[in-house]
Amino acid sequence: MPRKKPEIIVEVHDTTEATEGLENLGLPENQEGEENVDHENMIHEGDCSTGDGTFNENAALVEDGLQDANYPQDNVEDVGDTPNDVAVEVFDEADFNEGAETVSIENNEAAVPTEPTASTPRQRRPRTPAPASILTLEVGGEVITQKDKDDVAWHEIKNSQVSGTHLTGQLGKVESLENGALIALVDYKGQRIAIPLKEMMINLERPAGQSDNEYNERLARVLNRMMGAEIDFVVRGITGTGEERAAVASRKAAMLRLRRRYYLTNGSNGRPQVYPDRIVEARITAVSQMAIRVEIFGVETSIRNQDLSWGYIGDARDLYYVGDTVQVKVFRVTGDTPESLAIRADVKSLTADNTREKLLALKPQTNIMGRVTDVRQGVIFVNLIEGIRAVSHRCFDKRKPGRGDDVLFIVTKIDEESNTALGIVSRIVKRNI
Repeated sequence: MPRKKPEIIVEVHDTTEATEGLENLGLPENQEGEENVDHENMIHEGDCSTGDGTFNENAALVEDGLQDANYPQDNVEDVGDTPNDVAVEVFDEADFNEGAETVSIENNEAAVPTEPTASTPRQRRPRTPAPASILTLEVGGEVITQKDKDDVAWHEIKNSQVSGTHLTGQLGKVESLENGALIALVDYKGQRIAIPLKEMMINLERPAGQSDNEYNERLARVLNRMMGAEIDFVVRGITGTGEERAAVASRKAAMLRLRRRYYLTNGSNGRPQVYPDRIVEARITAVSQMAIRVEIFGVETSIRNQDLSWGYIGDARDLYYVGDTVQVKVFRVTGDTPESLAIRADVKSLTADNTREKLLALKPQTNIMGRVTDVRQGVIFVNLIEGIRAVSHRCFDKRKPGRGDDVLFIVTKIDEESNTALGIVSRIVKRNI
């Protein structure tokens, strides 16, 4: 049986009013983005013992090496020349649904289907092949391709450049250019963002006579300790197109922006968001044996082991890792400009200090389990199971204890001044191999 051709529905409207109305339409003006922050010089390395904004190379930490974008306009296809006062609405087989009624644009009433006439020939729009379908696990599931993800990421990157908003990525690589300059490469949703070293807001005291190579080596060591850290940045430039696109950013601009917002802008309560005695979340940007370095909303500071816990910590690397977050308590904020801000914080203030009561409850000749936290020049440092710090100068076990070993500790004396138990390691219970 021959296939029955579908009927063609034609609507004829007076388009004078529509044409006049279109002349009054306009696009809203784009709102201006937030003013880009300026580049200012900034000394960021704060001495963890004084908080005065200087970097003490002789400290234990240093010795260890420490998004409106315009929416694309819809394409308009011509359907043929028509009289000025006639508008032709065209349907093809793909658009035709039997029994469907056509609604008038002007009066919102159902239009009566009419037969095609010689003056209104049938016109068809060109067909475009449908993309290859993807079989999803869920019925009707939405498919997001890698290209879609990349396009979204680059939209956010461009928006950062225009509006000055900051993005967050992970530090993953340090490269040296042909001229010897170092750049940090940050991964942002699979896209590489290059940050010049001078825009990383890392500043070390440079002794007189130190060569450029030696100074760059020190900077490289600090950056290596930051590998895996989450850092904020503001995009400053984009070059290339397609797969050749590249972006250059500044961490300094992002940090100064955060400082103005969280430290120098008062809220409805008359105080900034970060102030002394407030508990905040901080990002761990570097970890050494004796300290960790954290970033608290654009300001970096170091926290030594003795400020991490009321008990003894021999190696902070056993408990803290770069890229993690940690809750800290702010106890001092100094400076009244973004460049001069400094902060001091600790972790142990979040918990009650009951180690002294536990220490005084120990009696001589008490046997108690502990874990070796460090061994230095024959002195064994032990963290007892109740969080008490202990020190031993002798070991009855023929084996030499090592860090992480579980040992049996005999208390011989209580040093109340240093809140430390003194005694002897009687034997090694379990080796940490």
